[in-house]
Amino acid sequence: MNQAPRVVMTLIWEWPLRAWHWLFALCIGGSLVTGLSGDIGWMDWHLRFGYCACGLLLFRLLWGFLGGSYSRWRNYRPSPTGILQHFRGAAIAGPHTAPGIALVLLLLAVVLVQAVTGLFTTDDIFIEGPLVRYADDSLVTTMSAIHHRAYYLVITAIAIHLSAHLIYGLKGSRMPLSMFNGKKAVVETLSDTPSRGWQGLLTAALVAGVTLGGLEWLT
Repeated sequence: MNQAPRVVMTLIWEWPLRAWHWLFALCIGGSLVTGLSGDIGWMDWHLRFGYCACGLLLFRLLWGFLGGSYSRWRNYRPSPTGILQHFRGAAIAGPHTAPGIALVLLLLAVVLVQAVTGLFTTDDIFIEGPLVRYADDSLVTTMSAIHHRAYYLVITAIAIHLSAHLIYGLKGSRMPLSMFNGKKAVVETLSDTPSRGWQGLLTAALVAGVTLGGLEWLT
């Protein structure tokens, strides 16, 4: 009889990815709070959080090619079959679950839509995104309409993400801790990811320069 593969705690998330995760969570949370507060005085911070979210999205895009073994895009292939196997309890303990992959891609996509449309959004009185002046009225109207509605999708994706970790935690899984210590329970054939510390710092510096330079040029 074939023995089930042994499961061990393995370093999956290198520290640059973990730092990105918490900064991204801060930016999304800050954007939602300042955007939905109804206080016009918070809108400058809303714009800042939005710019930071754009920069962090760019970092994650690049990190999908430059990051550790399990942060790369080749490991993010959504599979309906994999999702079914996961919920049937037949999935192998790999670095990512199939539902997790789908949710990550969904969350990144809806935040990207929210961030990009925000660059073209205006209230016609006090606040306007930096790309409003370069777009015609019909495009600005469309982008503003999307921006004022797409946040429902962002909130829904976040709620699913947090609910999943709550369920894992109640079941005694250590998965909710993985973005703190970087470790997950996977089959022993998988090895620890390299830390990629210098690559993370250089990528962050590049992204910061591109983001700040782009904003300076646009405004």
